[in-house]
Amino acid sequence: MSSLFWYICLTVIGVGIAAFAIYTKRHAFKISTLAVFYLFTASVTWIGEFTVLGIFDSYAYKPGISTDPWAENLVGHLFLNVSMFPAAALLMVTYSLGYLGVSLITAAFILIEYLFVKLGIYEHHWWKYYMSGINTVVFLVIVTKWFAKIKHAQYNIPRLFTFYFVGFLIIHTPAPLLLLLGKQYYSLGLIDKIVGNMYRSSIIFIFSYHLIEIAFLVFFVCVLDKWYWKLVPFIIAIVGQRILAKMNILIFMEGWKLIYTIIIYTVCLAAFILIEKHTLKPD
Repeated sequence: MSSLFWYICLTVIGVGIAAFAIYTKRHAFKISTLAVFYLFTASVTWIGEFTVLGIFDSYAYKPGISTDPWAENLVGHLFLNVSMFPAAALLMVTYSLGYLGVSLITAAFILIEYLFVKLGIYEHHWWKYYMSGINTVVFLVIVTKWFAKIKHAQYNIPRLFTFYFVGFLIIHTPAPLLLLLGKQYYSLGLIDKIVGNMYRSSIIFIFSYHLIEIAFLVFFVCVLDKWYWKLVPFIIAIVGQRILAKMNILIFMEGWKLIYTIIIYTVCLAAFILIEKHTLKPD
């Protein structure tokens, strides 16, 4: 049985748990709020893993679909970090599980990690099990408290920070997918020399780029909150990607073209604007 099968199983379980929590608690909470919270927690997880895995090479995923270790890491990350942690967070806040819930979820995560290591489809470099435990506890406690601040949309600053993370997830997601599909990648000489791997250096560059770009997106869409200011992020995205392509930082493969990237960007920006317009509104 392939390694990828176990990653898919965990992803299906995670998404299933999230769907169950949303469906069973749809009368207690706004579905839109729970959906936004799911995206928010997934983005928090992504940024955390970018630090411990992408920068510090703490562990390795082995789904078994590529000979490149960083392509493997990227696939494992995409499967697990859009499912397990967000699902656990949703379960925590919808069922008010408290510290017993934190303990049980943390134990389950460590057990899964242990089994993956024993199966040889995941390995530690300098990472330890207790670090996973601490990471899970801190994550669940923080996002649970955060949900209390945003569920009634009474506070503007938490709302802005929430949409920063949501915007990041929406805008950034196509980059690793296009990279894995062999359509485009980002290459910057300094990063390439330090990192020495196309997948890793590409993600480090565009991840950092998007962290800055999303700040402008949230400012023009959420802070200024006028229809004409919402056009500015489209201009920033189009001009930014054109400049990166002209500088040979954005590299296309297999007949992929800049216009395709811009179309995807446009769709993602439009999706974010619609989500921001219709969610996390005061009761």
